[in-house]
Amino acid sequence: MKRHRLAEKYGLTEAEILDAIDGRFRLRVAVEGAIAEIQTERHIKALVGTAIDRYEIHDEDGKHDFSLWLPRRRQPVRVECKNVRNSNEAFRTGGQIVAYKVETQKTRASQGDPTSRLYDIDQFDVLGVCLGKKTGDWRQMLFVRTLSLQRQPGLPRKLKPIQRVPLPTDSELDPWFSSLAQLLADGQKSGGRRN
Repeated sequence: MKRHRLAEKYGLTEAEILDAIDGRFRLRVAVEGAIAEIQTERHIKALVGTAIDRYEIHDEDGKHDFSLWLPRRRQPVRVECKNVRNSNEAFRTGGQIVAYKVETQKTRASQGDPTSRLYDIDQFDVLGVCLGKKTGDWRQMLFVRTLSLQRQPGLPRKLKPIQRVPLPTDSELDPWFSSLAQLLADGQKSGGRRN
């Protein structure tokens, strides 16, 4: 069996590379971000040829993760993906988990502007959240329109840094969707606008 090119490049076995990831917290967090992007892309790919004509992946700081071109729509739908917060972080009532948390802010602020860590409401159109840290199923995601997310008090054009994510078992997910196809279909019915 042929070795992976990274194993060849670094002179390590695949197991040693995986152990390096597993043993280093910050590296594992970065890999989990990449896993969320891969899982989001799987949801997107499944819709190409039906709900989506084509898509592009963006791996650049300050840019959303994906652009989706829908039939009969000139402007792409911009998608950002995130992971839910770690397993011990959640919204609770009486000790029971009632919602997950997702962090919707950038890693760093611009010098002299602490609000620059906060996303503007028009930086992306859809947020996809990978639930793997909570459910153990890294394929499981929820999707929401950015316009449905909570705003930072006193800054109506900025998103709150922590958003509530419903439990996937909740009977009512609104305004969230368990599938990207449902969110896109709902947007087409309402002319792309829905709060």
